[in-house]
Amino acid sequence: MKYLLTVFFLIATIASFGQLRPKKYAVIVGVADYKKGGMDLRYSDDDAYRFYAYLLSCKGGGATDDDDNVACLIDEAATKKNILKTMEKIFSKAGPNDMLVFYFSGHGTKGAFCPYDTESSYSSLLQHSEIKAVFKRHKAKYKIVLSDACYSGSIYDGTPTGSNSQNNGQDANIVIIMSSEPSETSLENPRIRQGAFSYYLLKGLRGAANRDKDNVITLNELFPYIKANVLNFTKNRQTPILEGNASRYMPIGYLD
Repeated sequence: MKYLLTVFFLIATIASFGQLRPKKYAVIVGVADYKKGGMDLRYSDDDAYRFYAYLLSCKGGGATDDDDNVACLIDEAATKKNILKTMEKIFSKAGPNDMLVFYFSGHGTKGAFCPYDTESSYSSLLQHSEIKAVFKRHKAKYKIVLSDACYSGSIYDGTPTGSNSQNNGQDANIVIIMSSEPSETSLENPRIRQGAFSYYLLKGLRGAANRDKDNVITLNELFPYIKANVLNFTKNRQTPILEGNASRYMPIGYLD
């Protein structure tokens, strides 16, 4: 009987632990080669491919390529129409206990990201309000926006404060981690062949941010790690910012 109770306890514990890990539904966008001349970047596509590979890894938290819960849109695939269409398609599959992730690496401007087919008109941009609208249409326990783009901090409706005051309870489970403040540019570096933000985002998720050594990377561990290292690496020229009402102890990644 004692043996059976022990086995039952272990099974229950494993099942309970498994439920703590939300399944991730993700759309990853990287634009380095823009349709319009003079806009090309060097490493935005590499940033996206690396983040995509992370999500498909064991440490990525459950995203798998075979059941279509993650999509990676690079360069000409990353038109505004296709990004929004893919977000709707992928995110509609998520359940109430799952996680939605949108990652963007490329050019940004105040209030918007620049998709592959960016033109001179503001309507051609991927506006932050359009991204928020997609998130709000789909139920999931966690929703995360990650962006390595200039002026990415302008996704906020007001001055970033790190508090919950800007959302008024409307985006209670959305977390936004941006590579820079609204007035800053986000830097690429040939030494690491990545954007500084994406480099430390991935390094943190792969274990460097695991401050308490419990093999779970929480938001409260990941963001301080990213911010401190990006500030140091860029000599205080780029300041990552965080906003959202979700718990700062939300699990973002696992190491076992």
